Amino acid sequence: MNRKSRSRWRLGIMVLVTFACTGCGLLYYDYDSNSHATTPLVNFLYGKDPVPPTDASVELKLPIRVGLSFLPSQDTSSAAIPTAAQRSEILQAVREKFRTLPYVTEIVIIPDYYLDSRQRNGFEQMQQLSRMYHLDLYALASYDIVASSHSNKRSLTYLTIVGAFFVHGDDQEIQSLVDLAVIEPQTRQLVLRAGGTSSVKGSSAAVDLEKHESLRVQRGFEEASAALLVNFETELRGFEARVREGTAPIKVVRQSAKGGGALDPGLLLLLSACLVMSLFVRHKFHVRRRLGGVSRRGRQP
Repeated sequence: MNRKSRSRWRLGIMVLVTFACTGCGLLYYDYDSNSHATTPLVNFLYGKDPVPPTDASVELKLPIRVGLSFLPSQDTSSAAIPTAAQRSEILQAVREKFRTLPYVTEIVIIPDYYLDSRQRNGFEQMQQLSRMYHLDLYALASYDIVASSHSNKRSLTYLTIVGAFFVHGDDQEIQSLVDLAVIEPQTRQLVLRAGGTSSVKGSSAAVDLEKHESLRVQRGFEEASAALLVNFETELRGFEARVREGTAPIKVVRQSAKGGGALDPGLLLLLSACLVMSLFVRHKFHVRRRLGGVSRRGRQP
């Protein structure tokens, strides 16, 4: 066998080995092609436990105070998205939509530094803040992204507060998700939830990848935030209608007569009887006084 034939054989063997290794890798890659993840809000509230159904009934008495917070981000860099101004803008927009409910009298924005997203005791933190600020409901928002910078066949089942969201890996795709949950802290009942998602795709040269990815993240956040506000307004209208119909997981009632400073019917009856008795005794006293005066005048010579 000459030198040229040997080179061809070596090249052929290398191609076969490379193909075999790559094929094995692709087979393994497709075998485990689906994975699962959860948003920061779901992790903060429930950890690894599933989101429970909204089957319990909560009774709230007027006036209702609502707390509103944005879950702090794990990214503390100055270029992190959303910025403090963007978070504040979303919270203000959600606050204004809450004002449309006639039984909500005050919406308090709670700074995010009161919350620690690294711990898995979100409900306990919300209960403490609710006692501190005298809150009846707590609305909590969060933001997260799933970025893919290469083409593949993997898919990601992403669990949000509004259910499962399927993310497919594509070339330089940015998936943005914004969650919002309204919770009654004492019973830990989820009474209202809304979410917004966005998918921004594109391709760019490797040298501009970081720059373009940052722009897509910014655009994705804006689109997901806008979708959240639209969905939240829709959910809020439906929620208000269900509250009026009595089919919502929350029941809004006015303060009872006893709690509002009014008199108990039995006590009112007793006081009325005392008043009548007092008037009767007073009238009888005046009658006797008059008769006594007449008697004294009749005895004078």
